[in-house]
Amino acid sequence: MGNRELIPEKVQRLFWDVNKEDIDIKAHRAYIIRRIMDYGNMEDVKWMLNSYSSEDIVGVVKKSRGLSHRSAWFWVHYFQIPPEEVECLKTSFMKTQKKY
Repeated sequence: MGNRELIPEKVQRLFWDVNKEDIDIKAHRAYIIRRIMDYGNMEDVKWMLNSYSSEDIVGVVKKSRGLSHRSAWFWVHYFQIPPEEVECLKTSFMKTQKKY
């Protein structure tokens, strides 16, 4: 296994769809952050905030298209991110078209 750091046991329940031993907290940081943002509880969020830099977390918020709008808006306010910089909050071209 080498120098890999695995996600803590208390957070592993959020990764029901993958082999938990394959998740490395450094190599898979964006995946872990997204999952905690959408499905985690306060303890998971505390672990995330202590384990990852604000830059890492803000980067995930900005780049993740699959993040729920609810989670995205929370983190936009928490980190004071301009909403127009968050991919999942951008309105697609099709949604802006008027229907006649």
